[in-house]
Amino acid sequence: MAHPQHPGRMPRPLAQPQLPAFCRTRRPITTTVRLGDLRQLQWLLWLVLALQLSTVLLVLAGPVPAPLAAAPRQFSSAVFASRHDAPVLSSPQP
Repeated sequence: MAHPQHPGRMPRPLAQPQLPAFCRTRRPITTTVRLGDLRQLQWLLWLVLALQLSTVLLVLAGPVPAPLAAAPRQFSSAVFASRHDAPVLSSPQP
C-alpha cells in the first residue's frame, strides 16, 4: 500500500547501493612472499604427491585375500618327516 504524497513535498530519492569501504580504497595491494615459504609449499606438494601415489598403488594392487584359518590338527613327527624324506623315529606312547 502506497502512502499518499502531501502537496508541496518532494518525493524522497532512493538510496543508491554503495560498495564496502575496503573496495573503495585506493591503496595498492601488495603481497610479500618469502623464499622459505615457497620451499615449504614445495615440500608439502611432494608429500601430497607421495600420498596420492601410494593410494593409487594400493588401489591397483587389488583386494587382499583373507588369511587362511588353521585347522586344529595334531601334528606328529611323521608328518614333518614325510615331507622331507627323513626316517621317522617312533617314540613309545605312554
